[in-house]
Amino acid sequence: MAKKGPSGQIALAQAAAGEQVSPMLRLSLAWMKKSKVFELPTLCTPVADTHAHLMSFWKVDPVSALARAAAAGVAQLTTIWDPLADARHAASAEAFHELLVGWVAEARDLFESGAEAGAVDSDVAAPELFDHVRYLAGVHPYGAPKYTDEVHSLVAEALDGPLCIGVGEIGLDYHFDADDNIEAAPHDIQIRAMSRQLELACERNLPVELHLRHEDTDEERSSHMDAYRVLREVGVPAAGCVLHCFGEDRATAERFCELGCYIAYGGAATFSRNDEVREAFAATPLDRILFETDCPYMAPEPIRGLECEPAMICQTVQLLAADRAARTGERAEDILRAAWENSCRLFSR
Repeated sequence: MAKKGPSGQIALAQAAAGEQVSPMLRLSLAWMKKSKVFELPTLCTPVADTHAHLMSFWKVDPVSALARAAAAGVAQLTTIWDPLADARHAASAEAFHELLVGWVAEARDLFESGAEAGAVDSDVAAPELFDHVRYLAGVHPYGAPKYTDEVHSLVAEALDGPLCIGVGEIGLDYHFDADDNIEAAPHDIQIRAMSRQLELACERNLPVELHLRHEDTDEERSSHMDAYRVLREVGVPAAGCVLHCFGEDRATAERFCELGCYIAYGGAATFSRNDEVREAFAATPLDRILFETDCPYMAPEPIRGLECEPAMICQTVQLLAADRAARTGERAEDILRAAWENSCRLFSR
């Protein structure tokens, strides 16, 4: 049985001070918030994080995050490479491939060292994760004004890589990002960038993940309306189309499911104000549901506000499955199993 304790902040502080951090501490599945220790739940099935940003952590070490994910039972993970947003870390798909391979190798070593030291619960852990870390390539709508033919070529070339399994995240963002002072690009420019990348996914028969967002006051849900039209015009890839980090109502989810899309739910769906999203989750057909973290953003309740990481998907999954089971009468384990099978179908290239 894994020995647990308030690891996250302690490990970060020790690493920042140049101290050696033990595998026992780096693999602990407990976090502290406001002097309270939170431990992850144990799940009855494997779980997949279908959307993560391993290059976007502020303080968390990607190697430790991957090792903790395996210790928590995460058996599949899909991360993102954006040739524009991630250029400072990996300017090419080849560079990102090498970076990702290195992280996975180090995480495997850390996990195995922790297992030998008794820091891993073998009944829960999923060491197979290290053979199932893949990525999507695509330009976020923030980068739409810079989506040139050259950038398009970078995305297309990435799709030939052995670890690249699809296109994403692409889409439409009509929201003003006050935190980073980012104005939404003109809608026609965003639609053009989305369409070109969607065409790639259709041509290559690869899955695509969509980022769709508008202002909370936008009652027409214009980003989703425009994306629906683009999908009707360009096509929905036969390999699958995912609405990532879904935050809308039941009617919107049902409309996209009718097109054949999958709907991915993350930590934000656990927030108290988002009962509308949980209602949508309960109504989404079992063969269309997925889970994700979108880490390092939006850790689930009750650790909202902490830097999110893939292991925390266990909390999201447990809360949402329990909520849906209470609404529908389904068994929570059947909900988890369906999401896992959907993830394998989409991302097990």
